[in-house]
Amino acid sequence: MEIEQLEIRDFIARSAPLERLPGGLLDEIAASLEITYFRRGTTFLSPGEINHSVYLVRTGAIEIYDETGSLYAHSSDGEWVGHRSVLRGGEVQLTVRTLEDSLLYLVPGELFKRLVSDFTEVARFFDERATDRLRSATEGVHGYADALNTVQVRELLHGGALVVQRTDSIGEVARQMSQLDASACLVVDGDEIVGIVTDRAFCTQVAARGIGVSGPIARIMTPNPITIDPNSVAAEAMALMARRNIKHLPVTHGSEVMGILTATDLLRRQGHNIVYLVNRIHEAKTTEELVTLAGQLPETLVALVESSMTAYDIGHVVSSVGEAITVRLLRMAEDELGDPPIPYAWVVAGSLARDEQAGRSDQDNAIILSDNYRESSHGEFFEQLARRVSDGLDACGYEYCPGDVMATNPRWRQPQKVWSGYYREWIESPEPKALMYTSIFFDVRAIHGTVSLLDEIKKDVLARARGNSIFLAHLAGNALQFHPPLGLFRNFVLEAGGTEEKALNLKKRGVVPVIDLARVFALASGLAEINTQDRLEAAAASGGLSETGMSDLRYAFEFIGALRLRHQAEQIRRGQEPDNFVAPERLSSLERRHLKDAFEAVRTMQKAMGSRFQVARLS
Repeated sequence: MEIEQLEIRDFIARSAPLERLPGGLLDEIAASLEITYFRRGTTFLSPGEINHSVYLVRTGAIEIYDETGSLYAHSSDGEWVGHRSVLRGGEVQLTVRTLEDSLLYLVPGELFKRLVSDFTEVARFFDERATDRLRSATEGVHGYADALNTVQVRELLHGGALVVQRTDSIGEVARQMSQLDASACLVVDGDEIVGIVTDRAFCTQVAARGIGVSGPIARIMTPNPITIDPNSVAAEAMALMARRNIKHLPVTHGSEVMGILTATDLLRRQGHNIVYLVNRIHEAKTTEELVTLAGQLPETLVALVESSMTAYDIGHVVSSVGEAITVRLLRMAEDELGDPPIPYAWVVAGSLARDEQAGRSDQDNAIILSDNYRESSHGEFFEQLARRVSDGLDACGYEYCPGDVMATNPRWRQPQKVWSGYYREWIESPEPKALMYTSIFFDVRAIHGTVSLLDEIKKDVLARARGNSIFLAHLAGNALQFHPPLGLFRNFVLEAGGTEEKALNLKKRGVVPVIDLARVFALASGLAEINTQDRLEAAAASGGLSETGMSDLRYAFEFIGALRLRHQAEQIRRGQEPDNFVAPERLSSLERRHLKDAFEAVRTMQKAMGSRFQVARLS
């Protein structure tokens, strides 16, 4: 192969979606294509003509116009033109003209159609339906080798589970567990699972509390254990175990007990096991220990990304660490300060509440107090509690909230009736500052204390928000303040930030617009879900969002989130602080194309939401 052909082959080998094609096929393409040069302003495809070639732009710029003469698209180096007409039988429907002097490679139509027919990734790349391309990209960005998101729970089980009746004696169950070398057993009443007993219970219940071994095993069991289906993926099991701080998860299919999944089973699949990290956090005795354990999170995040887990699952797993640290700090504070004088609920907001924490997060939290609260009698206790927890979180890397949305701020440490008043005011008088708070306090979750204090408020809030057209219009308008970074011709719009001089802000311009959209659709339907993807699916199930709209947003959110996490993992590996700014040149041409599809899907849904909730009438 001559030097010129080698250079051409090298270029097409870097051009999406040809990068992964076999070397012999790349040689064939390089040998088959023609080279042509057009001066600026040359029209080389016109409606009604028959086109037999697909053009790959080597250098230059191309403009495409629709039948009305309006500018339809813009193509530049490494992009393709003419493929739609070839795939439709050859008839050209759009006008294609050079904007600059351009050098093009012409791939024969028959060879191009063979590539589309033989290679799924090529077919998906040239699919005119952006949703299908985005779905493919979302699947491809994670990979598949030994990924926890593709291994089913049934594949990790080792034998069945020891099952005992609730009336069996503690001593007899202990003997059976010893004989089988079992670390846990399931307790049933007839055919129904009513509890689980782990080897730890014999230390914490029998030995420590002196419970007699002749008593029934039901006395030391943990009642109503969470179960998982054997067809669930391992990543889901890991996230569930981390969230609940458990090391044993019963696996059932209908009424059939399949076994018990343990943290050790997951450890065999992944070196940095989040279940053990969460467990150690709950056992920590000092803030210094928590700081050391929190220091393992960046390394764990890298391992999660490398294991090809989805952004959805990584968000749940990373959030379980933040939740565990917060709960442990609360319990340590209560041990030092004494029992709370009145019931309270510790509430987290933002990404932690949504289970969407990533490589870097600040803290957003609040306290809902019982209406029995009296400042003179109880104020000092809860002020001290809030201070100790917030300081501890900051020491662990969860920086103080820049907007002071923390329980240390007296405004966010109030009785239930005051909080109810806040929400009523935000809904009934949705002025700009109120809308800012809705983006925070409509994504909340109680993780410690008397959870019902928040549940009662949320029930009233959902009822008030649903169908409130004025509030929803303002909320939708507020959700449109951040647009995806796409400019004219679908070019990226860059901004300063992070380690890059100019880059894409994948948080503010990528994930946040989807979070805001999901919040509006959920509140419009009175849905209690908080996680963004869960909100989208629930909105579609309730009829408040089309299946197509839900699918587009879900795939876009996952793809953008996965790129963001991968970027942060790469920064951590380089010893840098993770941020949200990704330079387009660090992405492959295929990733840039799919990212544009994702941004376009979000932009389309923003327009649809603005129209549905009549945002224009507010101006």
